[in-house]
Amino acid sequence: MTTGGAREQAYANLVSALLDARDDPATARFDEELAGGVDAGTVSADAARALRFWQRATLKALVDHARSVLPPALTALDASRAGAHEVVDAAARPPGDPGQIPSSPAAQPPSSLDERRRRFLVAGLTNASRNVAQSHHPQDMEGLPHAHPAPPA
Repeated sequence: MTTGGAREQAYANLVSALLDARDDPATARFDEELAGGVDAGTVSADAARALRFWQRATLKALVDHARSVLPPALTALDASRAGAHEVVDAAARPPGDPGQIPSSPAAQPPSSLDERRRRFLVAGLTNASRNVAQSHHPQDMEGLPHAHPAPPA
C-alpha cells in the first residue's frame, strides 16, 4: 500500500503528463488570427507581441494552477473514500461490539496549515469553474472573426 505522499506524487505525475500531452489548436488559431491582423494592418506588431505574451502567460498560469490543485484534490478524494468505508465497516459491527463509529475525515478540522491551504485551493477552483461556466454563452462569440454564428433564436 502506498503512503499519502507517494500517492499524491503519483497523482502529480499523472496530472502533469496529461497536461503536457494536450493538443492546443486554440493557441495556433490565435496566432494565425493575430498574424492576419498584423498583415492587414489592423493590429500593430507591438500589440500582437503583447497579446501573444499575455495569452501564453494566462495558459501557463492555468496549467500551473491545475498542477498544484488537482493532485491534493485527488488525494483528498481518496482519503474521503477510505474514511467513508471505515464508517460503514464500523456501523456494520454487531450490537455490543466495543468499537466506535469513527467520524468521517472530511468532518474533522484541518490538521495543518498545508491541508487548510489545499481546501481553500479546491474551494477556489470550484468557485472559479462555476463562474467560468456561468459566463460563457454562445452570444459571447458574436462579432468575433471566423466565429461560428450563434444558433437562431
